[in-house]
Amino acid sequence: MNLKKFSFLLSCTLATFVMAPIPQAVASDTTISKPAPDSTIKGPHQIASSEYHLPASIDSDILSNKMTEIWAKVFYPTDIINTPGKAPLIILLHGNHGTCGIGSHPRRDSSCNYTEKGTCPAGYVVTPNHEGYNYLAENLASWGYWVVSVNANRGITCGGGAAGDMGLNLARGKLVLKHLSHLYTWATVGGAPTSLGLGPDGLIGKIDFSSVGLFGHSRGGEGMRAAYNLYLDSNSPWQTKIPGLQVKAIFEIGAVDGQTSRVLDANGTVWNQLLPMCDGDVSDLQGRYPFERMLLNPDEPATAQKSLYEVWGANHNYFNTEWQTSDAGGCSYGKPIFDPDSSESLQQQQVALGSVPAFFRSRLGSGADPAFNQNFNPLDMLPEIVTRITQIDRDFTASPASSEISIVEDFDKVTGTNSSGNPNLAGEVAIKHHNLITKQRVSDVIWKTAGQGTFFEAVMEGAGQGRDLRDYATLDFRVGRISDDANRTDFSIQLEDSAGHFSKAMPVSDYAIVNGPGNNNPILKTVRIPLTAFQGIDLAKVHGVRFVFDKTESGSIYLANIRAHKQIGLGRAEKMTLMKSSLLNYAGDTIKHKIAAEVVPANLNTIRSIRAMPKGQSATDKPAVEIVVASQVPFPAMNSLPVLQIGDKKFILSRYSDTTELKELTFTIPEDEYKRLSRTSNITVSDGKIWQFGNLAKHVQ
Repeated sequence: MNLKKFSFLLSCTLATFVMAPIPQAVASDTTISKPAPDSTIKGPHQIASSEYHLPASIDSDILSNKMTEIWAKVFYPTDIINTPGKAPLIILLHGNHGTCGIGSHPRRDSSCNYTEKGTCPAGYVVTPNHEGYNYLAENLASWGYWVVSVNANRGITCGGGAAGDMGLNLARGKLVLKHLSHLYTWATVGGAPTSLGLGPDGLIGKIDFSSVGLFGHSRGGEGMRAAYNLYLDSNSPWQTKIPGLQVKAIFEIGAVDGQTSRVLDANGTVWNQLLPMCDGDVSDLQGRYPFERMLLNPDEPATAQKSLYEVWGANHNYFNTEWQTSDAGGCSYGKPIFDPDSSESLQQQQVALGSVPAFFRSRLGSGADPAFNQNFNPLDMLPEIVTRITQIDRDFTASPASSEISIVEDFDKVTGTNSSGNPNLAGEVAIKHHNLITKQRVSDVIWKTAGQGTFFEAVMEGAGQGRDLRDYATLDFRVGRISDDANRTDFSIQLEDSAGHFSKAMPVSDYAIVNGPGNNNPILKTVRIPLTAFQGIDLAKVHGVRFVFDKTESGSIYLANIRAHKQIGLGRAEKMTLMKSSLLNYAGDTIKHKIAAEVVPANLNTIRSIRAMPKGQSATDKPAVEIVVASQVPFPAMNSLPVLQIGDKKFILSRYSDTTELKELTFTIPEDEYKRLSRTSNITVSDGKIWQFGNLAKHVQ
């Protein structure tokens, strides 16, 4: 191990002991607010693990044209075998990666031969993609859970996309359901594999299928949403194969979205997405899109909490310990908590241990402790074990259900008009309503001078009228900075009642850090303020919410989803004193860094062939054109889809035609779209790097 790598790993190991904590929430009086519970600590149970690995086969329940395997590692508390009763189940699913690797720390997973052939080239080993979460599985099992980590290598991981399932994430969902159906049979009828070491009847009566959690990383995240939706589909065959299955919680890390023909959300259950803010693979952070869609769903149940857990400085790969090369060379904003020259990040593992077990322990089983849910609620302090490492922002709703919220302003009308139809008010600020992420609406708010006359007010009732908010607990709004021209942004919030009285102004800095952004994508966070904090007005007749830009001299922010919420949030005692957060002296690095995409020049690349494929012989089962691109620089197996761009047209249906060295990709383009392409158009492929190929005319005979 070189000195640089050793020093970095040592610093990660010692971080818990030597790094100064990032202050998160200090009460405005002499009482100090208690932080959320620390979930990194292992539980009281001794644990064991074993695997099952069934022979490869073509299984039409998963994929009808490729060999797949039922392969997983199982973790469990040893005392559960001889103890009456059932325990909750958590399924883990990795994302897209190479399936064969060479070397050690780092091992380079630079081949996908196992995907199609079930073997690896000489000198390579099968990549144990599913073992990258052993550290999470061991923690969860020590608290009394069954944990099953699925290996999706054969036929799926690094496999070619299909029409309607470009990333094979529907296939991933079906694979998870197939595992659940086997587990259900083994837990009710018997026949567990000998390799588990529990005997054929060892699982009978041991697994609670009414209390199940799903965890997915990257494509595995959308795969878990696929499993959830495929099970709930009307007339789903899986409901017969796994009767009584209830998914109580879904946790994703750096997930993809939109790689199938279906829109996959987690409606009806509790859901969290961890966003690695230095993600060099899913660099557009598309895992936040389901949050935006679900936030606009008024038909959600009252218990369907949704949240984002935004981790500054984290890359994509190092939440999986078996993914040993970094996807990012650094961060566009902020300080990395990984070393791109190392093979892992102990700090990222610590952040995962401080969130994943907390999420599931707050929801699953009779011993669930709701206090762990405070880790995701912006009203609460994060545990010091994670704030010592990096800044973590939180986006949150206890539920977007219409029964639980009162919309103050969703910015869904033309600029200047409130969601209620009333005109908003503004002074010395520029306002503009627009779509920001998918259909999510925001307003740009820009000011150049600070003062009492510089304000924006969301007016939710007509002149002389007010809305009764006495049954509501908090005022929530979402905010993000448009620019990074100041270290911190601060402003005040007031309520106005129907008589024209204003409450005492509450500084946003009492409740949140508004800094960053921590990524070059527009990222929002939720600020929650107890309504009882707004003194001096009649909460039975609230007329509007005023944002007064009286502190930071100039600034520009996104403002979104101003709402009153009835729920304080699971894990918060209803009578608990709600205290302000001072969040002073944050020492995080918010400096912007320029990181250019690596370009592979055209002289290293070629178009191997362009061939017409008749109906029935293409990946789309329609007339198509296949373009085979090749390079001396491999196309790595990533979780974002490779993109072939010809002019301004983009194509994403592809497969490896070289699974050994990953130096050749085949893209499938609908024939009619190919015919419309200009022969003078330049060709590029984007897949972590940018490969240049010159113009189309150069390659067309």
